Amino acid sequence: MQMTRTIPSALLIRDLYARMLLTRLVDDATCKLYEQGQTDFVASCRGHEAAQVGSAVCIEIGKDFTLPYYRDLGVVLSIGMTPHEVFRTHIQAHRYSTNAQISHTSESTIPTAHWGYHKHNTVTGSAPVATQILHAAGIAFSSKLRKASVVTIAYCGDGATSEPDFLEGLRFAALHQLPVIFICEQDCTECAHGLSEAPSCLHSIQLPAGLYHQRIDGTDIVTVHQSMQAAMQQAREHHQPILLEMCVSRPDSENHLPHDPLLRCQRILQEQNAWDQQWADSLHERLTAEVAQALHDALHDP
Repeated sequence: MQMTRTIPSALLIRDLYARMLLTRLVDDATCKLYEQGQTDFVASCRGHEAAQVGSAVCIEIGKDFTLPYYRDLGVVLSIGMTPHEVFRTHIQAHRYSTNAQISHTSESTIPTAHWGYHKHNTVTGSAPVATQILHAAGIAFSSKLRKASVVTIAYCGDGATSEPDFLEGLRFAALHQLPVIFICEQDCTECAHGLSEAPSCLHSIQLPAGLYHQRIDGTDIVTVHQSMQAAMQQAREHHQPILLEMCVSRPDSENHLPHDPLLRCQRILQEQNAWDQQWADSLHERLTAEVAQALHDALHDP
């Protein structure tokens, strides 16, 4: 699977930037909900925006199947979940949890904020790490049997790679040559020499024959988008399973983001003479107001 880097149109890059900015704003608001005790759990996706948005916009909504993991806010927003639905998921789960504890209901009946959006073929994740990898292989196997032109996309973090389910899912997909893409968002924050120098989380795993593996910079929206487009075409047309290892960087101990996907996208637009500060300020103002309204509505839902 060959890919030559070509810079997409400024219009597309602006759209990707807007989607990443929306993800960042919703993520910030969700973290504040957690700090205020209005949600039980939050896993920030800050630093993952390019990996999530750049890949998710390539998915054919309502046709392909998506299995996100708990950090994949940018994925579910790009697929069509609204900020209001995101906030409502967190808030209602917290309210249910609180009421269940008051009534001494078993904790096993308390829902958690695992992403799911069934009307767009987004499969709700389970609590055990890496289980979605096996589920994705099974869905892809079913699609191949039905001869449907459907690609299944499963996301995970680097912690999932140490689980037996991860390797078993890859082996099954490779053995049957299934139309499935596995995306591993590897945290490379601790690498002092840059993302490209970080050791792979897969270095101790013998990947099965028949599986295409590519390691890319997950903070570069153009690289992610083009790699995912090529992977989707390969999986859909040739039923080749693909593993995309995307190196990302999360905020450090001082809450500084060394490799900010939004700033990198801004620099790409500046290099094209397509960055307009007035447009950027207007976009930030508009999305901030939309997120604030969505949060207000979710907090006041019955």
